Amino acid sequence: MKKFFTVMFFLLISFNITFAGGFQTGTQGARAMGMGHAFVGLASDPSAMYFNAAGIANLKGMNFMAGTTFIMPTVNFTGPTPLEIESETVARTFTPINFYGTYALDNGFTFGVAVFNPYGLGSEWPATWVGKSLAVETELRTFYINPTVAYKFSDNFQIGLGFNYIISSILFYQVIDIPAIPVAPGVTLPAAPNVGVNLEGDGKAAYTFNIGLLYKPMDKLSIGLAYRHEAKIDFEGDLTFQSLPKTHAALFPEGKGTSSLTMPYDLRVGLSYLATEDLTLNLDAQYVGWESYEALAVDFDKNTPAWTDLKTLKNWENSFTLRFGGEYRMDAFAFRAGYVYDGSPIPTRYMDPSLPGDDRHEFTIGLGYQITPNIRADVAYQFISFENTVDDSAIRFNGTYKNTTNLFGFNLGFAF
Repeated sequence: MKKFFTVMFFLLISFNITFAGGFQTGTQGARAMGMGHAFVGLASDPSAMYFNAAGIANLKGMNFMAGTTFIMPTVNFTGPTPLEIESETVARTFTPINFYGTYALDNGFTFGVAVFNPYGLGSEWPATWVGKSLAVETELRTFYINPTVAYKFSDNFQIGLGFNYIISSILFYQVIDIPAIPVAPGVTLPAAPNVGVNLEGDGKAAYTFNIGLLYKPMDKLSIGLAYRHEAKIDFEGDLTFQSLPKTHAALFPEGKGTSSLTMPYDLRVGLSYLATEDLTLNLDAQYVGWESYEALAVDFDKNTPAWTDLKTLKNWENSFTLRFGGEYRMDAFAFRAGYVYDGSPIPTRYMDPSLPGDDRHEFTIGLGYQITPNIRADVAYQFISFENTVDDSAIRFNGTYKNTTNLFGFNLGFAF
């Protein structure tokens, strides 16, 4: 056990420095990613701590798994109507990480710890683009530390329970054009174009839990159920302005701001079927409680007639996702493919440039290689695209969003 925690500590340090988030990423293991992230009913490696905590009860000895996903999104916007100006996001790569470590005892208990980024968003538009007053740069990071315990009642039934400690941060930057402002009879402050508004803060410590069940009614079929509870995060940070004339400082005061955001609950059920000795097929269904995201609201310590608290309606809806995937094993290789129907929680009317979306059809492929009896490498690729036209925008920003995202996942697994 001492060896397990020593190795875990050094891996956590090495992967913490690569963290850069960027609300639900879902890319928590390259093996599962290759199968369209359909892994709840299988849950047969340490990443089960994310997908279905009960799965680690079937692991033996000591296991480690660590990796990252390179997420490279591109969003094009044409609008607003009737201007039809074409804009494109700045090229960026987000790298959510994942780390898992487990240790199995001889009495049916298995203990583990996971570190991953299940929720996060990121986008960056040019500072001079047509929607600069709505969003230029947006980034949410969440960092879950997830100690887990699982118990194997029998070869046919396991249960797992996890505790989640959440570290988070948020960044929002926009550029506004301040018009001329009358401040007294005969006195008017001149217009101030291209003033940067920067909101940046850290979340207070937050906690939640997750639970998983794995049941095998017959030799070739296993059924999984997993639930992760919602978590409310309170943020506190600083409001600053860039390129703001000194003459405007009293009307646009810098200072502290507070906000809160709820990470939604996540319910999943999965089936895994051993079709042949070498072929496994998986099917997952997921329901996420995005109704918790009703508005983005920020309370500032200092308000003036020209600058007041911020509130933007979001009115997100609960979403449904369906995943299907398979793995075919040939000697030391494993070939994988998957399909995802990902229902969007974002009503088109309330969509904004910080995180545009739509229902998506996604495709994945993956490859695993058993380097040695104790070391496995997994790689995966995922392609995402959508197009959505906003005709009745609540923020009066009609236009068409087109997205293309390429994702590349990498993981190494170690068993002792």
